[in-house]
Amino acid sequence: MSIVFLLVALLLSFSCFHADALPKGFECVDIHKQPAFDNVLLKNHKIQMSPSSSPKLNKKNSESSFLKYSNFGAQTKGCPPGMVPIKKRTTRNQTDELRSFARLHLGSNNIQPQTEDQPGKHFAAMRTKLQSDWGFGARAIISVYNPPVKNDQVSVSQLRLESGQGAELNSIQVGWAVHPHLYGDNRSYLTAFWTADNGQETGCYNTDCPGFVQVHPTFVLGSYFGQISVYDGPQYITDPLVYQDFGTGHWWLSLDDNKEKIGYWPMELFTLLNDGVEVAEFGGWTSSSGDGSSPPMGSGLFPDNHYHRSSYFAQIQAFNRDNELVNIESLDYVVDNPNCYDVKYWKNQGGILQETFTYGGPGGMCGT
Repeated sequence: MSIVFLLVALLLSFSCFHADALPKGFECVDIHKQPAFDNVLLKNHKIQMSPSSSPKLNKKNSESSFLKYSNFGAQTKGCPPGMVPIKKRTTRNQTDELRSFARLHLGSNNIQPQTEDQPGKHFAAMRTKLQSDWGFGARAIISVYNPPVKNDQVSVSQLRLESGQGAELNSIQVGWAVHPHLYGDNRSYLTAFWTADNGQETGCYNTDCPGFVQVHPTFVLGSYFGQISVYDGPQYITDPLVYQDFGTGHWWLSLDDNKEKIGYWPMELFTLLNDGVEVAEFGGWTSSSGDGSSPPMGSGLFPDNHYHRSSYFAQIQAFNRDNELVNIESLDYVVDNPNCYDVKYWKNQGGILQETFTYGGPGGMCGT
């Protein structure tokens, strides 16, 4: 009798942990049974619990009295050993709908005329073609804001890694997004996207389709940022770092100065990206409503050199063959409508900021 009672107690205890430990819409699953392994390319994939090669970071730590990490992930207790948090599975119709919507995530070189089913996209970003020996990943500090966005709009700030063009485009993208259609509210969420064929058959957000392998028991794609930068007040950041593990070829994602290793995109997913990143892009993009109105980007203000007001990217860096981060010192503007959004490049500001630009704007009737 006592053994039965103990088993019931343990089951109830785990059920309570399961219910209270994760954000709404997530569940703890066996790490070996997560959705990533529904992908036929990963049929025989062996999970890598941590990178086999450690990036060599410089001494410019991201957190200071000026910049503080947003408390992403602090809202939850995480999953028990051997399990990881995963968004509850969507239906086939929901997956197809999200995949169609996710095509908006394609790069600024894929701006298309506005149509009824694909609202206009607008960009304010900086791009660079990486040197052949620098194409092994990138990172940046991104100030976290929460611009007001209507239900049929999107506002994103992210870093983007690309190789290939047209139907062969491979891409990994990570940052924060206000995306009511995806998340059901107007908060800023850690958001990632990947594709191996320019969004034709592969690619989607976070873990909504099989691909990304989650290993962190608490920090998870699709969680919201609990602290948001304030105009003339505290500044909160995230600092996504995406890099290729030289031992396995997988593409790892980490946060908080590489302390929190979220998981990775297996090298089996990609066709061209595994040969190195050709283009890195940093900045914001928006998607407009059906009526043509575009939401604010970043802090919602046009950029200036006031870092307590303008949204910004700082410590803009790439990985070289020695697994070291090097400053990217040659960036090109990508701004399609300066009446709505803009970028100001401040180059190397020294101190904790290093290579820096500010960006954003109020949006409005920005056209196609």
